[in-house]
Amino acid sequence: MNAFIYLAFALLPLDNFPYMFGGAYKPVSLIFIVLYCVLKIPVLIRMKFQRKEIWIFIVLVSAVLISAILGLQNNYSFAGLQDAVVSLAAGIIIYLSFRIYVHSSEHRKDSFLTLFRWMFRGYWLAVIIGLLQLVYMYVFHSGALSSVIGFFVQRDSYVTAGRLHFTFSEPSYIGLHTNLLLFPAYLILKKYNYLTKSDKVLLWIFIPLSLLSLSIRYYLDLLFFVVVYVIVTSKPEKFLMLFMKFMMYLAAAAVLLNIVFVNNLFQLKSDHYYRILHIYEDPASITEDNSFSIRSTYSSLGFRSFLDKPWFGYGMGNYYYGFMHNLDHIPADTLEENEELRDAKYNLTLPQYNMYTRLLSEFGLLGIMLILLLLSLVRLSHKGNFPKLMVVLLLYSLLQFDSFAFIQVLFWVAILQSEEVSRLRIGKAESTENKRKMAKMHSGPWVQLRRSEHYPK
Repeated sequence: MNAFIYLAFALLPLDNFPYMFGGAYKPVSLIFIVLYCVLKIPVLIRMKFQRKEIWIFIVLVSAVLISAILGLQNNYSFAGLQDAVVSLAAGIIIYLSFRIYVHSSEHRKDSFLTLFRWMFRGYWLAVIIGLLQLVYMYVFHSGALSSVIGFFVQRDSYVTAGRLHFTFSEPSYIGLHTNLLLFPAYLILKKYNYLTKSDKVLLWIFIPLSLLSLSIRYYLDLLFFVVVYVIVTSKPEKFLMLFMKFMMYLAAAAVLLNIVFVNNLFQLKSDHYYRILHIYEDPASITEDNSFSIRSTYSSLGFRSFLDKPWFGYGMGNYYYGFMHNLDHIPADTLEENEELRDAKYNLTLPQYNMYTRLLSEFGLLGIMLILLLLSLVRLSHKGNFPKLMVVLLLYSLLQFDSFAFIQVLFWVAILQSEEVSRLRIGKAESTENKRKMAKMHSGPWVQLRRSEHYPK
């Protein structure tokens, strides 16, 4: 039955599959995750859950009931609540599926490694489609090529605008895959010597291609991953050396940006290229950027909505009403220049991108309790630095991906409860520890005893 979960992870790159139900985010892997959960119901019934997990379920059920009562009291439309309940139900099934898998594989390291191999190699499909998009954008526009690409990814407006996005819903979602799936899988496979040459080739092709997404958000995600990885895998006493290395990387990135964007190495003509160039030349202008303006406005009004109703918020899926109540806090010129903010007045299922302000505005203090309970599920060990890396990346991802990160976030919340994963060390710290163990083994009395057995006097 594990075949379903392996297949689900191999198909994770298909998050905008044309033949899948949903809106902009259409992950086909969800079908196989649900099938796995259904087939494993007998295992689910016998499983024991932590008290924290039961409390999380109670908080969620309470939030739904409170939201329904608030909706009736204030004559809210139930469109937002219905949409939120569907997302919540999907989230619960996703979590249970991963929890069942962790429970069934707790003492089988090979099972975890098989999962990560399927996950990692599934990105070959994304790379192949990315290469086809590259040919389509810069070599020749072919109807047949467009049809092949369109079979795997529905949205074609980005490629038409000269922005590569593989099989993902949009260019800015690339960071959702690299930081929470592709890079962690690479690190784990590398630690256990499960990487092949083709795996390394995949990464070396993927990263340069991804830079052609022209997504500021993805560039920030990439930078954030590098910074957190270096900090987590380095020793505190080497902070000065760490800082110097970071400044060198920063200088190299600045030179690269200057070559690619200022000198326009690839002769880019996309509107997003000029947008990035403008921000690069005048960083202060990012506050006038439409995308930045939308996200900062939603977050700001989300926090104001929490202050309006701090106890229980506006109710699940009802951020729209908090938005409308605080609409006068949006500057008139910002509202006039931004079409998405104007259209938000007619969207009853209005998203926020920022999961923290969404929970605060829709759940109130229950939202804070929910975040703390989810964090408490993760098993952190002083021996392992990998879980710390993933917790930081998960917390960061919730700033901008809202419920689109459900599969990735809930997967790691489940798998980081594993004792094996909680002790996982990566990077230089792991290498140093291995060297010490090997040195001890080769010089200790145990080795001398074994040698005497093989080479008697």
